[in-house]
Amino acid sequence: MRGRFKAFLSRLKALVGRKKLDHDLQDEVAFHLDMREEKNRAAGIADEEARYAARRQFGNLTVAKEGTREMLRFLWIETLLQDLRYGFRMLRKNPGITLIAVITLGLGIGASTTVFSLVDAILLKPLPYPEPGRIVVPSLVSPPGINLGSPYFPWGQVQFRMFTREQTVFQYFGAFQSDSFNLTGVGDPIRLDGSRASADFFPALGISAALGRTYSAEEDRPGYEHEVVLSDTLWRQRFGADPGILGRALQLNGTSYTVIGVMPPNFAFPRAEEMPVFLNFPREAQLWVPAAIPDAPPGGPSEMAVIARVKPGVSLNQVQAQMDLIARHAEQKLPDWKGWMNTRQVPLATQVTGDTRGPLLLVLGAVGVVLLIACSNVANLLLARALARKREFTLRAALGSGRSRLIRQLLTESLLLALAGGAVGVSLAEAGICFAKTFGPANLPRLHEVRMDVSVLCFVSAASLLAGIFFGLFPALAATRENLVESLKEGGQRSAGNSSSPRIQNSLLVSQVALALVLVISAGLLAKTFFHLINADSGFNPQRALTFELSLPPLQYTDQPHIVTLYRNVLDKLNKVPGVQSAGIGETVPLSGQGESTIIRLPDRPAASRKELPYANYTIVSPGYLSAVGTSVIRGRDFLESDILSSLPVTIINLSMAKKFWPNQDPLGKQVGVGSTQYALTTIVGIVADAKHVSLREDPIPEMYVPYTQHVWPSMLTMHVALRTNGDPANVTASVRDAIRSIDPALPLAKLATLSTLVDDSMVTPRFSVLLLASFAALALVLACIGMYGVISYSVSQRTQEIGIRMALGAHRRDVFAMILAHGARLAGLGVAIGLLAAVAATRVMAGLLYGVRPIDAPTFIVVAVFLMVVALVACYVPARRATRVDPMVALRDE
Repeated sequence: MRGRFKAFLSRLKALVGRKKLDHDLQDEVAFHLDMREEKNRAAGIADEEARYAARRQFGNLTVAKEGTREMLRFLWIETLLQDLRYGFRMLRKNPGITLIAVITLGLGIGASTTVFSLVDAILLKPLPYPEPGRIVVPSLVSPPGINLGSPYFPWGQVQFRMFTREQTVFQYFGAFQSDSFNLTGVGDPIRLDGSRASADFFPALGISAALGRTYSAEEDRPGYEHEVVLSDTLWRQRFGADPGILGRALQLNGTSYTVIGVMPPNFAFPRAEEMPVFLNFPREAQLWVPAAIPDAPPGGPSEMAVIARVKPGVSLNQVQAQMDLIARHAEQKLPDWKGWMNTRQVPLATQVTGDTRGPLLLVLGAVGVVLLIACSNVANLLLARALARKREFTLRAALGSGRSRLIRQLLTESLLLALAGGAVGVSLAEAGICFAKTFGPANLPRLHEVRMDVSVLCFVSAASLLAGIFFGLFPALAATRENLVESLKEGGQRSAGNSSSPRIQNSLLVSQVALALVLVISAGLLAKTFFHLINADSGFNPQRALTFELSLPPLQYTDQPHIVTLYRNVLDKLNKVPGVQSAGIGETVPLSGQGESTIIRLPDRPAASRKELPYANYTIVSPGYLSAVGTSVIRGRDFLESDILSSLPVTIINLSMAKKFWPNQDPLGKQVGVGSTQYALTTIVGIVADAKHVSLREDPIPEMYVPYTQHVWPSMLTMHVALRTNGDPANVTASVRDAIRSIDPALPLAKLATLSTLVDDSMVTPRFSVLLLASFAALALVLACIGMYGVISYSVSQRTQEIGIRMALGAHRRDVFAMILAHGARLAGLGVAIGLLAAVAATRVMAGLLYGVRPIDAPTFIVVAVFLMVVALVACYVPARRATRVDPMVALRDE
């Protein structure tokens, strides 16, 4: 073993110091020759004869040297180095082809790397928590046939405590819900998004405070819940990263809380789009306070979610089995809740990705198509260059080079191109990642984690190597499949290469056109979706509408008259602001999040069981709200200032509710109740358009509006204010702030935005998807056109003699033009036909991403197919025109 190691070191040393080895060998051979020559002279042989005799006795010097080199060097490494050196010389000899190939590959690899970095960060990398595979999100599932706008509904305190007492499969079982807090006493009042979370929330995620601690179970009890944990961002921005923040008292919603900890940088609960939207959990909570859920909670609204960490060794199936068993026990104790206690355990990683998996995989597939087209283009380019080097390969084969040796040389050159393209691709990917992080949708989970790291660099390397093999192998096989005797007979005459070369080129071109067609059709469908979304009936008018939130401290505003008086004062002040046309308040405004869904009672059609209870969104608003948000009253009337607690309870319903519960009837004058019988029935006095709350693509659901002067619920502590202005809403912002400050200086304006901004924000994701796919489709189209131009140009150059003969025999220039154009049209037509068949299958996958358009949309398919044919014919035009300028005499003289 020791001897082999020494031999390995000797060979490695010889490989590195090749020049020194040759010099030493020369000196060694010269020394031995001199020794033998001296012996011959000593034996009486003449000088010249002694020298020849010494050489005869020593043997073949070249063989001796090469044998020694073979013993001391790794021949395969030296051969590889020779191939690399020769490959560099050939690439340097053809700078134009090299530059085009590197740029083409750089575009394909750069685009692929950018998208892969998104997929890697969002779908592949584990979540930034210890053992993230053990973290699940238990959710309550709606019974079959019940549509609440989401398959899930929130946990109530009663259900949470039931499951907490009986479960044994979770190490930690924590609850949380979103909340907002007015921070006062530290500069200007500010509204903070935060969370009320139980003590198990942080251990379930496996995260501890970076400074101080999180609260304990003893502190997570009613009457003891006055501790607060700050986010790192809030600590730095509001308190200047003061390490003495621990123990400091903060006024939150008028209550004193003691700071006990600061969380690590970038810590945030990774809320996904699939998380129940009614929770409205903030993207980045700024603080956390104890939930303080009592051991025996009273019945109340369900507004919580649950996060849990599974015990080691417990499978998800075991978790689901126990939760199902607990649900059956709970239903026995609460018969009215039968069918409403079912749970579903979703891994947090799955919950986080939510609906982003489909679009991301679609874009990854699209960019993969671009990379394939780029590789096909380069393959055609290299095949043409390899055929032009046929005489070189023929001579090398005649001198003893085998076909495998020639293929290896060509693959080496291809890999050099691929590595250069990969280097360009890395630079482009860096720019692409910056673009995605800057302009990507804010609701894209884990977007801030996207970066160029080791896994992405490994992807670039693998993509470059595979691309080099892919686009290099076909040209290498085609160019080296030669008949040596026939090639030598051709001598210096030009040859079109072997018969399989045009077929390979044509096949690659057809595949490029087919792939480009699929991509352009997909982009066209998404573009139509985006167009339909922009022109969708949103149920409101976003122009000249300003919105913001007011959050009232619960200790200061405790009773109905106080709350109603405040909002009346707010509306009176705002209606007097110059430039304000109308003002109103509501629990929500369009596109700010799903409203609160509740059971309703219909006296004329009582439900037979709890499963058949009807549901509708329940929104508290003021007179003037519908006018402020631009929701039109279709029939009946708007709310009036006279709709107060002592008057007849009234409600306004949307068009979907009217159609669902009173089809072919007039709902005006009908009665509907909210929740249990403790709330009086209300009379329908108006019907309004369906306003969309989450996105423009949502299907409208039944919704009813009630005046805030007749119903005061806890949710009224946080209300949205809507203003319709005569001009630019920005012109009244300062006056609006002054008006609110004159009523209560401690009330901050939160989430100040125009309705137009909310519409634009809701369009960020579809706009980003369309932009990405359209960019890749355009790139694919350009590459396919370049490929078409290259193949037809090469075909013209190879058929120069044929064209000259045709023209010498009487063919007109227009006939030659039509012949070349027809050749390109046949290839493009075949690619379009194959692409249409592929698109029929591919577009079905993206059905869930479309709105207002079917996956197989005939107009889109036809328009894109015709457009691609026209573009392909334009790409063939220049080579066809060049063919008509062939001089028959010159062509025949070359022949």
